[in-house]
Amino acid sequence: MGIGASVINSISTVLTTGTNSAERTAKALTWPGISSSAQELASLRTAVAAGNTIFANDLNRIATLINNMNGHVHTYDDAYQLATFGGIFGDRNNYYIDKNTNNIDAVTSAPTNTASDTTITASRHNELRDALNQLRVHFHGIDDRTS
Repeated sequence: MGIGASVINSISTVLTTGTNSAERTAKALTWPGISSSAQELASLRTAVAAGNTIFANDLNRIATLINNMNGHVHTYDDAYQLATFGGIFGDRNNYYIDKNTNNIDAVTSAPTNTASDTTITASRHNELRDALNQLRVHFHGIDDRTS
């Protein structure tokens, strides 16, 4: 599997944890700049499949997708009351509100300047790999509501 397919297959497995906080499970993922990450990923997986010619525009689309990750957020459940037992406070129900994480700290951008009719070199593949590897384990801050 070439770097193109490796990059595209890895994008959907990014971790969503917060520094110095409990890990939360994301309910949704919002990507800036594109209406459907699923459609874009499906299109790119087809474009870089084994046996296909990979065009400069395909690499630029991959780089753009990686760069858009800098501004993505996740929706998570934030508990503002969990069931209380044995005391006089609370009504023994769990209450949650949907909230979005903060953006991640910016990571190295992948260049989107692969020109048409140029050879796609190992160096270009490495740029994409390095940018993606910074995103594979990333952190989001969250605002943990307590009441």
